[in-house]
Amino acid sequence: MAPGAVRALGPPATLPSVVQVATDVPALLHRREVVAYEQRLARVSYAYGVDLRRSAWLSTSTLGDPLIRSVDRSWNELVAELSGSILQDPARAAPVPLMEEIARLAHMLRAPLPGLRQLVRSSHALQWPLVAALGTTRAAVQWLVVDSERLMALPAHERTFLLAGALADLQCDHAPVITAHLLAYRSDRGLGLVRTLLSPWAKVGMFSCDRAGLIGVGDLQLAMSAMRAHADNTVPWLPTRAPLDMREPALADFDRSTTMARLRVLLRRQAESNAAAEAPTVAGAPRPAQTQTPEGETPPDAPDESDAPTREGGESSDPYRHEAKPQSAAPPPSDDEELARALAGAWSLARCDARLTRRLGLL
Repeated sequence: MAPGAVRALGPPATLPSVVQVATDVPALLHRREVVAYEQRLARVSYAYGVDLRRSAWLSTSTLGDPLIRSVDRSWNELVAELSGSILQDPARAAPVPLMEEIARLAHMLRAPLPGLRQLVRSSHALQWPLVAALGTTRAAVQWLVVDSERLMALPAHERTFLLAGALADLQCDHAPVITAHLLAYRSDRGLGLVRTLLSPWAKVGMFSCDRAGLIGVGDLQLAMSAMRAHADNTVPWLPTRAPLDMREPALADFDRSTTMARLRVLLRRQAESNAAAEAPTVAGAPRPAQTQTPEGETPPDAPDESDAPTREGGESSDPYRHEAKPQSAAPPPSDDEELARALAGAWSLARCDARLTRRLGLL
């Protein structure tokens, strides 16, 4: 290098950037708050009001909160006991139709998407229901424990009814109550006491689950048949259920509610739009070929001018020329008119709740 020459310096050596832009935490928290608000708003539109108020009291009162918080303290130990012997490895996926059904019902009910765990195929499976909602307080953990083989063997309406009811258990904060019964059963002590203390919550919660099942099925008769088929509580640790003769009239009342009226209108519109989208179009249909006639010849279907009626005073002499035209069909009702007619004779949800409350003797 020549004396006095200045060496050109390149860019300074730097380490590769390993720091990523931090996640927008406020936006994430805002999104979670919006989703939680949508879920609360959705459950208010179908759940039994007494059930929601009792669940809120249980998780916020100075007496009920310490009792139900025992579920949180015992959750990790419960998961360790169930893993392997009762529950399959979470890496094993459930059948695709079952997961699609759960996703569809969760979207319909605006319920949270739960963690899905499957039962091991063994004799212990008979001590479990087909689907059970487990979890901790404040919706920190929400599980659906399912017996995939037995669920997929059921008729479609029964499977939908059970899955929708289990999602309602998660949405209406019933999962800690169910988990408390399971903890008492596995500890071999205190199940009778837990069942007695939590029976006021378990009995009224069943009506919210039945309503969610009706929303998922969409037909009262199919929902009734599914409810009767699974009314017997053969699982020893499940909470006490309301009797069937109380659940049936309550479900029939909810079928007349504004919620079901709106749902039927929306489902009918969706079916019509799907049918219109799948209908073949006739715009691109080929036209029949027209036959060309030689010059000087009259087409065979051309009208004969000699038979045309004579006109007098601008009017045709044919008396049947101006016969009455058929009246055009009345325009179909608008969406607002159709919905207003559907809601005209429907019951409010408060009326359904009041009838159920009087029937239960809670006043």
